[in-house]
Amino acid sequence: MRRAGLVLLVLLLLVWTPTPFTRTATALTPVSGVLPGNTTWSLTGSPYLVTSDVTVPGGVTLTVESGVQVRFDTAPPASHSILVLGTLVSVGRQGLNVLFTSNDSFPDRNDWVSIILQGSSASVIEHTTLIWGSTALDVRQSSPRIANNTILESGLRAIQVIGPDAAPVIEGNFIQTQLLNQRTGIITQEADPLIRDNFLQDNYFGIFVYLGGSPRIENNTIRNGWRGVLVVSADPVLVNNTIEGNGLPDLGGSGILLFDSAATLIDNTIRDNGVGVDIPYSAKETLARSRGNTVNGVPLETMYRYRARDAVVAPLDLDSGHRAGYTGNASQQGLLTCYDCVNVTFRGPRLRNNEVLVWASNSSVLVANATLANATRDFYLEDISQVAALNTTVRTDRVNITDERSSLTVRNFLDVRAETETGGPLPGTRIRVAQDGVSVGDRATGPDGWTRWFVAAYGVLGLAGQSLFFTPSAVTASVTSPGRTFQDSPRTVDMSRSHAEVFRLADRTAPWVLSTVPENDAVGVRLGSRITIFFTEAMNRTTTEAAIVVVGFAAEDFVWEDASTLSFRIRDPRYGATVYVEVLDTATDVAGNPLADTHLFTFDLERAPRQVDLVPIWGTSIGILAVGLLAVLWRRSRSRAKTLGQEEGDPGEDGEG
Repeated sequence: MRRAGLVLLVLLLLVWTPTPFTRTATALTPVSGVLPGNTTWSLTGSPYLVTSDVTVPGGVTLTVESGVQVRFDTAPPASHSILVLGTLVSVGRQGLNVLFTSNDSFPDRNDWVSIILQGSSASVIEHTTLIWGSTALDVRQSSPRIANNTILESGLRAIQVIGPDAAPVIEGNFIQTQLLNQRTGIITQEADPLIRDNFLQDNYFGIFVYLGGSPRIENNTIRNGWRGVLVVSADPVLVNNTIEGNGLPDLGGSGILLFDSAATLIDNTIRDNGVGVDIPYSAKETLARSRGNTVNGVPLETMYRYRARDAVVAPLDLDSGHRAGYTGNASQQGLLTCYDCVNVTFRGPRLRNNEVLVWASNSSVLVANATLANATRDFYLEDISQVAALNTTVRTDRVNITDERSSLTVRNFLDVRAETETGGPLPGTRIRVAQDGVSVGDRATGPDGWTRWFVAAYGVLGLAGQSLFFTPSAVTASVTSPGRTFQDSPRTVDMSRSHAEVFRLADRTAPWVLSTVPENDAVGVRLGSRITIFFTEAMNRTTTEAAIVVVGFAAEDFVWEDASTLSFRIRDPRYGATVYVEVLDTATDVAGNPLADTHLFTFDLERAPRQVDLVPIWGTSIGILAVGLLAVLWRRSRSRAKTLGQEEGDPGEDGEG
């Protein structure tokens, strides 16, 4: 009885339950084929099951109400589409979207093909969720409004727009496909859509524009994909977009990549991508159309120059924004990139933390006093570029030259000084520097003996076949002054680095002995003392040591205290000896000038200490001591005898007593 009552209750619930519960319990509404006229897929018939392709003919409108679910059958043969030749109005409302999805219990990408708008007119897709399709929205020669939708897990692309005559408005959508396997958020071909205020995340290509058209792409956030925006042979306008986190530092991916394009970039923020921007020579016109963009905090125009002429750029400190906390390379080209530039000079740049630091295409560029670090390529030259590196370290393994008409010339500074024999300045002396036989400078020394810096080439790096080669330059420097001769003039100069060369007047002055220790005629010189000779200038050690003669003795243990001071010892000296030292005029200075005259000095060594014979002294002392002792003994014996005598001569005195 109790069980019968429960069954009755269930039946009553099934009959009287409101409509939404009834819909869940009812079967799917199958749809397929060509719609015969205007059709509405209403909430009462939801969910709808697309069992084969559905076609909306021209002049016919399909309306999908808010909250309706449209499911695509995946039973073989599957892969169904909805082809709209007329009009599609799929408008949900916030919190109650229309849903297009797979009917599979375990859905996957490509479970259904697409909603194709082919020549459609006045179509609107808004507040609609599309998931598990292949190309969720395929817009061809149509201009629908696609707004505030959520498009997820598409197998190929979320939205495809193909022109001509395709100018849809695509705004306010959230689009997420898949980072791997080259899934695309929005792709356009020969079309002019307005793409704005969208959030695109985790797409291999965020927005892909190719083969014509001028889409306007503004106020979008494109993040965490592989390539944020890719443009091939098209001219889009990108305004005020945030493009971030696409690709991985040191691995690849980019914020913006252009090929054969003349895009317009205005006020975009590009940051923390594997590579911020990749604007090759084929997209150079983009630079003339762009302004206000920053890449990892660096203005785009700071890194790229197009058609600059006779410009001198003040010192720049660029590190791809790493010091400010950004990641990745700022540019696929260089931190300094020149396209079609003539005679552009970069003074004192500090460049680091980018794949390439200096890039030139069809340009002539001078990079002076640069600091280059942490790059795979310091210089990249292509398309007939002539680049010179002045006073900048060039590592050949970090230079890439792509054509035989491009070259990198390595130049350095040379400073020259003219000096007297003693190192004083020689003002007004002519200095000439030649490179490969051609003069590169002829000027006079100043009051301090120095010239202004000369610039000369170490050599030229070029390309022969597939290999880099280096052609060194022959640089010579010479000094001329009437009536004067300079050492090593002319001379070959190594220009592998910036440095100074000093030319000194040829030494024609004979040296002489300035003083000696001990002085001439000194007496009492301690035995074994070092003998020191002071010369007026630096001496040739070999000839000078050979010129030292100690008459009657030999010199040994030579020590040079400095270039002009020599000391030695006398071998086996003798007390009291008179020593004669000669410095022969065969001694020469470092310039080869002999001693002005033989120098002679003499001194007396100390005499030997006096020796005393102690034997006679000891004998005399002992004799005197013996006589003294005998005298003492004699006096004592006399005194005792006298005392005894007195005692024997006075007997009465004893009796009386």
